Amino acid sequence: MQRWAEEIHTLYEEAKAFSASKEAERLAARLKFEQRALALCAPYREEPGAAQRRLAARISRHIKELFVFVHHPEVPPTNNAAERSLRHLVTSRKISGGTRSALGTATKMALASLFGTWSLRGLNPIIACRNLFLSPQV
Repeated sequence: MQRWAEEIHTLYEEAKAFSASKEAERLAARLKFEQRALALCAPYREEPGAAQRRLAARISRHIKELFVFVHHPEVPPTNNAAERSLRHLVTSRKISGGTRSALGTATKMALASLFGTWSLRGLNPIIACRNLFLSPQV
């Protein structure tokens, strides 16, 4: 298991370090990284006793999503920024016990998305919210 995990990790590090200016080279590299990952996972996907069976199957199932950053360098190789942007919502939910209704949850998520987007765009969220409410399109 440890050797397999190290091989997967090495492959990921190689993919993160890869760089090419031509799109065709990046696409070819992405396909090679996908093939290598599938080859590493193949022996364990259907092996009931393998400790890495579930992860190997998941990697295989989501292979087209795992190396997008190789082909498209503007895409980060991790989703850490997205995870960090949601952390305050998780903490708030754990402290308060949640909104206690589906509508409340949907409203909170929509507002968090709007305020987060406005902040990322360098806008004042309060002014942007006010402008949204005053907008004739709403």
